[in-house]
Amino acid sequence: MVKNNKIFTIAAIIILISSCNNGYKSYLENANNTLIEQKKSFAEDYNKQNLLIHFPKKIINDSFRLYCYPPSCPPSYNCSSQTGEVYLICKKNDYYNRVSKILSDSALCVYNYFDNGNMIIDLMELKRTFIPIEKCNKFYKDKYPIPYFEKIDFGLGLKRRKDTVINKQRYFTSTYFIPTDLEIYVISAQAGNYWKVDCKEKRPESLKNWINGYSRGIAISNKENLLIYWVMVW
Repeated sequence: MVKNNKIFTIAAIIILISSCNNGYKSYLENANNTLIEQKKSFAEDYNKQNLLIHFPKKIINDSFRLYCYPPSCPPSYNCSSQTGEVYLICKKNDYYNRVSKILSDSALCVYNYFDNGNMIIDLMELKRTFIPIEKCNKFYKDKYPIPYFEKIDFGLGLKRRKDTVINKQRYFTSTYFIPTDLEIYVISAQAGNYWKVDCKEKRPESLKNWINGYSRGIAISNKENLLIYWVMVW
């Protein structure tokens, strides 16, 4: 039986070091449990398995931000949002030794995020064009899709908050400052419709064969000492 529609937003949680050690342990445990659940939830509705296998098995300390937006679609739920993404932002020094071999042996490509001609996917605007971003959701030959990172709060400050009214509905969007030296390592990506049950959501034709697919990888900023695990499906 398909469950009722449900909107998931496990928002970024900024850990604050607590004077209560038990509270700290509980918070970190909850974050790790959330990560485990994301690894399961993507597999329930998507035909590609182990999409979060490059993520750490365990978040090791309190210096992280975790953003989870899992799919809300059949077979688990009614059609609400047939996209999903997870971002784990942590200190590079804490995790780099764990991923250095992956980056050297398994990365399909490395992009500077600010280079022209990157195929940047804004999942929020795939099935609607209320507030389109000029550089997003466009096909580029021989390029792999990467996330629209400006919508993620890296802790470097708010860049812009926009309030837009469309058809008497109010929409709020925020963009954030991101590291100026952000390097994107794509570990795996594949075009195609891999949903177990297709909701046939609208997708921009400008993406050509990448109107559906998945992409996952790691991003690094040496300047800000940040390492970002990411995955997205659409």
